[in-house]
Amino acid sequence: MIGGDQLRNPIPPNPVVPSIPSSILRYALLGVGLLLAYGIIGSMIIMRLDPINALYFAVITTATVGYGDISPANPIQKLFVVTLVLGGASLLAYAFTLAIAVVSMTFEDITSGAREKRRIASLNNHFILCGYGRVGSAVHRELKKRKQQALIIERDKNVVEKELWAEPEVMAIHGDATEESLMRQARVEKARGVIITTGDDVDNLFITLTARELNSEVWIVARASKEENIKRLSRSGADKVISPETSGAADIYFAAIEPTIMKITEMHDVSDIRKESEIILKHGCTLENIEYHLPEFKEPLARIVGLSDQEQLDRFLESLERDKSRKKSLERIYESVSGIHSHWISGPDKKSLDAVAKELENEGFLLGIDLEEQEIKEAARKYGRLVEVVIKPEIKITEMHGVLDIREEAEIILKNGCTLEDIEYYLPGFREPLMRKVNLSELGEMDRFLEGLNHDSVKMENLERLYTLSGGGIHSHRISGPDTKTLGVVEEKLKEKGFLLGVNLTKNEITNEIQKFGRISEMLLKHDVGQVDDKKIVISLGGRILDSKHYLPGVHQVVTRKLYLKSMEDLERCEKEYQKPDAKRSLQALDEISRHIHSHTVSAPDVKVIKSIEKALIKEGMLLGADVPEEEIWEIVESAEARKFCIED
Repeated sequence: MIGGDQLRNPIPPNPVVPSIPSSILRYALLGVGLLLAYGIIGSMIIMRLDPINALYFAVITTATVGYGDISPANPIQKLFVVTLVLGGASLLAYAFTLAIAVVSMTFEDITSGAREKRRIASLNNHFILCGYGRVGSAVHRELKKRKQQALIIERDKNVVEKELWAEPEVMAIHGDATEESLMRQARVEKARGVIITTGDDVDNLFITLTARELNSEVWIVARASKEENIKRLSRSGADKVISPETSGAADIYFAAIEPTIMKITEMHDVSDIRKESEIILKHGCTLENIEYHLPEFKEPLARIVGLSDQEQLDRFLESLERDKSRKKSLERIYESVSGIHSHWISGPDKKSLDAVAKELENEGFLLGIDLEEQEIKEAARKYGRLVEVVIKPEIKITEMHGVLDIREEAEIILKNGCTLEDIEYYLPGFREPLMRKVNLSELGEMDRFLEGLNHDSVKMENLERLYTLSGGGIHSHRISGPDTKTLGVVEEKLKEKGFLLGVNLTKNEITNEIQKFGRISEMLLKHDVGQVDDKKIVISLGGRILDSKHYLPGVHQVVTRKLYLKSMEDLERCEKEYQKPDAKRSLQALDEISRHIHSHTVSAPDVKVIKSIEKALIKEGMLLGADVPEEEIWEIVESAEARKFCIED
């Protein structure tokens, strides 16, 4: 090996390389510019020259050339020329000398290696890569790809000088990494990690010992060319020992079998492992690994399996039966991923792989073949019940039903040992749902709640209005259970009842469901005050009127009145209220100010009823539009004819 700690050229241990700040040169050039400006302006004012001649005179005078074609004629002009000559001679000489000094020092800096020395002296939290051969260069590419700061120590002088130093961003030292002085120069005490990739295990051993002695906390990864040296390197202080020669065999194997390997994504329980494995083995295939797709992690949790014969399978399953805690751990992992996982399986030919896939599909295990990670996540959300934590499995269900169906819904959830954690209502005009904690786990609690509703008509009316506003009874619950299998049972029963719209739906998907099944519409109307034909049409066709909104032009204010008219009796009561003098005056004023335009929030059992109400209102000439954007409503109101009015007593 070549000893020493050479860096480009031999450098004194503590070189003193002076440097001139670039700001000084900038200031000198700025001074020259100001002097020229002074000369041009002075020549125009004092010498009375035009701009071109002023520039010419200022330059030749500052440069002390002076052709004599323009001469000062009076004392003031002569004094100006003296100041210009003296300033130009001194300032230009200073700037020129400084520029030469900067160029020469920069050249010396580069050729002496002092710049590299300073770069290395400032390193902190970096990687030291010892050895730049086949493996080391590959590691360096990975470090560069991830924008990690790395310093290379390489004993081959030609590699360092002709290859590494040719790239300005690469930092490299020529020398022997086993030497303590060189490792100190590489700032091992400040390093994040030491990666040792030389092809000589003895060298790697000594480098490991040196690095560990100088920094007891640094993370050391060492290469072992021979398998028997792995333990020796570990004992010498390496945190991780990699043997490319050993691990490379597996890489070569997988590359060789790539045409006859496929990734399957499945969903089943621990109890189905034997059935799944026997299908794979029966067709002469090997189960290479297993990947668990945990919802909290971007990448799956993978484990090598290498199952290729029945005897291996029997031993594994017998070990699970003997060690109950191990089996329980596996069951909890399966539970946390809803039984959804992937395998790489290899086979003798593509025909065998296709046969495996077909049989797994017939068993109801298979979700897909060669799926991307995002596709697997989508499959998990669609078919499974993603669990946020292993201890408490839970799902989010989105349903559509009325207030009278609350007990039947709760009975399905609670009788299966699950807890109804919360409820979310999706109100029009709000980006986020209105959420309320419920934490209901006993049916008796639900019965007491419903009994309270039956005795409190106002509370019942408010809840019905909330259900109606929320897309006509569309809402979500987060429910937790003892395991994912129980949650699956609840999901199926809610689906059978016709309550369930989906599981673990995104906000956009819920919005789509509301638009698809929602039965609520904002109808913009125009008619005279006291005319209730619009309300009669809505109620007679099976709709309900939740409120009435009046729009005040100029101030852009909306006055909302809660109505909740669901029957002809409610309408008659409303008409009687209108006949009261105060109510009549208020409504007349609102109607005149809003130019006889108002809107009603209308709910109905289904979209068909909504459409029939709209059709009837159009026929009567009352409907201006349904679900009109607010900006358009104000345009309609403000463009309507404003009439003078007085309020009747």
